[in-house]
Amino acid sequence: MKKRILIIIIIGIIATFFIYQLNKHEKIYFLSLGDGLATGMTAYNIEGYNYNDYIRDDLEKKEQLEEFIHEFSKTDQTVENLIITIENNYELEELDLTIQQALAKSKLITLAIGNDELANFSLKSNLTTKEKENYINNMKKLLKLIRNFNDNKIFLIGIYKVYNLKQEDVDYFNENLKQIAKELQLEFIDVSSLSEKKEYFSSNNSYYFNYKGHQDIANKIIKKLE
Repeated sequence: MKKRILIIIIIGIIATFFIYQLNKHEKIYFLSLGDGLATGMTAYNIEGYNYNDYIRDDLEKKEQLEEFIHEFSKTDQTVENLIITIENNYELEELDLTIQQALAKSKLITLAIGNDELANFSLKSNLTTKEKENYINNMKKLLKLIRNFNDNKIFLIGIYKVYNLKQEDVDYFNENLKQIAKELQLEFIDVSSLSEKKEYFSSNNSYYFNYKGHQDIANKIIKKLE
């Protein structure tokens, strides 16, 4: 009887070990979505190395990357634009891939959207209560839509101070985004404090982070993936 129990325990340990090894080496299909922050737009109006690139590099180093899809991210993309893109199932012809397929296949998704949109709003006038509520409602719709296609790891990057956006508005947006993230079981990445670090910007006239800022964001996400 004791021998039988011992055999069962040994088989269980071996099975657990092999399951762990299989999961350990499971490849990650990585999708990035968003606006200029996601594309790595710089103060010089060209796209540079961004937090998604650093995450990709880390996955490649660990031999965990299956594929990295970043072509659905576009500078100045609005939340509403991205909703329409998903609902209409936009296709990347060069990759023969629709956005809904990419969403469904992904083991990891990063999303940073809103900073371009809010920066443009802030240059026109102070945000009204209605405009702030519209942004949050659109974000909730977008995040629910993404969640409908994917139940894996989704990282939502928050809002930081851009151009004339007030700190109280930044706090309002992030508190609401945190709550939505909690409801939908997303990982919220707060980057609002990064805007206080002058060394994270290449120009005083641009709100886009330089490579140091992007490295910081990537490290926050990589730490949560470990």
